Amino acid sequence: MTSFFPLYIYFGLVLLITLATLGASGLFPSKKTSKVKFMPYESGIQTETHLLQQRFPLRHYLVALIFLVFDIEVIFLYPWAVIAKKIGPFAFYEMTFFLVALLVGFAYVWRKRGLQWE
Repeated sequence: MTSFFPLYIYFGLVLLITLATLGASGLFPSKKTSKVKFMPYESGIQTETHLLQQRFPLRHYLVALIFLVFDIEVIFLYPWAVIAKKIGPFAFYEMTFFLVALLVGFAYVWRKRGLQWE
C-alpha cells in the first residue's frame, strides 16, 4: 500500500486540478461573439454562422463510435497475437469469445444499417 502512495497523490492532484478548471470555466464562461470570430483564418473559407447552431446528424457519432470500438479491438489483438503460444489454449478461447462478441455487435450494426451513409 505504501509503494502506491505517490500514485494516489498524483491521481488526487489530477482530480483536484480538473475540478478546479471545470469550476473556473463554469464561473467565468466566454461569451464573446463578433463577426471577427467567424472570419476565415488561413483557409479563406467563409464560415456560415447559422450552421454552428444546428446539430450534427447522429450518423457522424455512430461512425466515430464504431471506429473507436474496432480500434480498441486491434489494440487488444496485437499483444495477444505476440504471446498467444505462451499463454496456452485458455487465452485462445478467451480471445475467440471476444471476437465473437465483436462480430455479434458488427452484425447488429450492419442489420440496423448503421454503416450506410445517406
